Amino acid sequence: MKVRKLLTTILAVSLALPMCACKPKTKDESKEPSTEPSTEETSSESVTDTEPSSDPTEPTEPTAGPTVPSSVTDESEDPLVIYGYEKDFSKEFSEYLKDIDYEYVYVEPDQYIQQLKSAFSSEKKPDLFMMDADNLPNFTDSDYSIGIEQTGISSSDLSDQFEYTYKAATNKDHSIKALAYDLSPTAIIYNRYLSDKLFGSAEPSQLTAKLSSWDSFMEQAREVSMNTEGVIKLLADRQQLGRLFWAGRNVPWVSDGKVTVDAEFDKYFSLQEKLFNDTLTLEFEEDSEEWIRAINDGQCVLFFGSLNKASKVIGYVPGHEEKQQEPSETAAGGESSETTKPEETGWSIIPAPTASYDGGTWLMVASSCDRKATAAKVLKLLTMDETVMTDMAVKGRFVNSRSIMQKCAQDPNFASDFLAGQNPYTVLVAEADRIVIPDDQAVQKCAENEIYKLFNAFINGEIETMDEVKQQFIIGMEELLGLS
Repeated sequence: MKVRKLLTTILAVSLALPMCACKPKTKDESKEPSTEPSTEETSSESVTDTEPSSDPTEPTEPTAGPTVPSSVTDESEDPLVIYGYEKDFSKEFSEYLKDIDYEYVYVEPDQYIQQLKSAFSSEKKPDLFMMDADNLPNFTDSDYSIGIEQTGISSSDLSDQFEYTYKAATNKDHSIKALAYDLSPTAIIYNRYLSDKLFGSAEPSQLTAKLSSWDSFMEQAREVSMNTEGVIKLLADRQQLGRLFWAGRNVPWVSDGKVTVDAEFDKYFSLQEKLFNDTLTLEFEEDSEEWIRAINDGQCVLFFGSLNKASKVIGYVPGHEEKQQEPSETAAGGESSETTKPEETGWSIIPAPTASYDGGTWLMVASSCDRKATAAKVLKLLTMDETVMTDMAVKGRFVNSRSIMQKCAQDPNFASDFLAGQNPYTVLVAEADRIVIPDDQAVQKCAENEIYKLFNAFINGEIETMDEVKQQFIIGMEELLGLS
């Protein structure tokens, strides 16, 4: 196979960027959140030339939001204050932001939300702040953040971004309150050795066929448990399945002022009941020590996760590595025509029955921001600038550009030895494209919480029939939503 160089060379461009004339302030705090200067510089890596993407999916343009001002200016000359929970933010991003006078305030992740809220009434108010996937909906609907349109960024500027990232940060007034610069679409990550032993193949195409729907997923869960006499399970926990199952839903729970249930409600309870009654999972809590150990010790075949989760759970290292390939070697992300190893090892990745994400990092503009023009510049650099985002992708981030990530999916230099030569982006880019965000995220969250509570009561015998489950669900939702 003839290997083509795919991404644009950015080394010369990066070195040509102007040096920062103003260094960010440094502050050493022992009890308050610590700050890090933005003076460290990192070197760029060379990337290869591009060719048109073969992905037939065209970028989508967001629904028009609030009016964008004709001009936006800074109201202050103070350094832009960025709050965040990524410890190495300054180290990683100083190169891209070196002509911006900013101060980064780092807060430990477990204290972040509380201290961020307190910062709005402090002397060091935030201009920009990071937000994770779990807390994004609450801050999207709050007065802590403002819409990107107030900084001069239009919804039409986001046509190359993955739709779910800005839809997840859109409020009821169609104002987009955050932009993501680091994405975490999920897929199935499976143990090739166990797959080869239990399914007779470790090749992604074979596993995709076996795990393409929740019904087929259940069949394989039964087979694995039965054939190993319960020693090995397909999945370490039930709740991962629950999280993914509802991720694909965009059917409203409330219609004409009434709470409704449909066939998916019954299917979910049926799947979870079978997993529980037939002991088809290990019943470990996701991300617990037991859960991680079970995955690494071969007690289960697979888990659902992003590359970020894979790095924490199984030690995956993402990124771009220049490789010299012979004509007989496998194409980027493809599968070899013949098995060269006597025993399959390592991990591989395939699509999950439902597309979802398990993390990501967004940047929000604070309501206290008095440097809106500079805040917009940071947002554009990290989520729209082709040179910057290409370099970020080379260094291992899943960036918020459909076109760049499609090029990564075609680039043989993203093929991972950890994944038996597979390029994970051939799977994950398509997954990111098909992620569904509910029209009303608050109602969806209420529904999932009620379902979780009712299922536990159901399997414990506190509720005897599905009719009673549905009745209690409707009553509970009506109370939560003020419909009763």
